[in-house]
Amino acid sequence: MRERTTQKGIILPCSIPSLVFSFGLLCIFPLSLFLFSTHHHTSHIPLATRISRYSGDEIKVYLADIPRSLNYGLLEEYWSLKNYSRLGDDEDEIVRSRFSSNYKGGYPPPYPENPLIKQYSAEYWLLGDLMTPEDLRVSSFARRVFNAEDADVIFVPFFATLSAEMQLGKAKGKFRQKNGNEDYERQRKVVDMVRETPSWKKSGGRDHVFVLT
Repeated sequence: MRERTTQKGIILPCSIPSLVFSFGLLCIFPLSLFLFSTHHHTSHIPLATRISRYSGDEIKVYLADIPRSLNYGLLEEYWSLKNYSRLGDDEDEIVRSRFSSNYKGGYPPPYPENPLIKQYSAEYWLLGDLMTPEDLRVSSFARRVFNAEDADVIFVPFFATLSAEMQLGKAKGKFRQKNGNEDYERQRKVVDMVRETPSWKKSGGRDHVFVLT
């Protein structure tokens, strides 16, 4: 995945090609429908109507407002861990050794290169594409909008895979429990926050996209 550098030297993830983005949303959206189809709260605007708004060459995406600690903050915590050895990777250890002293914030931290983690990084690239300034985005299928009413779908940028990996690395024995499971607590926090938003209450979550891998 290429990176693009701004005039200030800040490195941003390059926009995802339209085919990749569209394929990702097509794969993820049915899962979102399945997870929340049991919710009987109906929208004033039929779901089929909302999804068919886009012209065919773009889809309008609104980013759900959740704390940074549930996405990029998780990456910052991951890189700050000392002696993380659950899934060792030489390249990641080099990044980790330099991260604390060189990272100044203001741009997305890198995603782990370990293939066992990186293969589940779709949410990272989707968020990076949507947060890239419009003048730096190239051939992206998605167009970010800043009003939920204008969106075809609402993307919830929770780094679910990294959240699970953090728990496995810290306390694997707690992973299948609720008490003392930080991953479960983060998942619960995301769901509780999003379900309280006007957009969720209006549609019952049927137009919300979660990446669950």
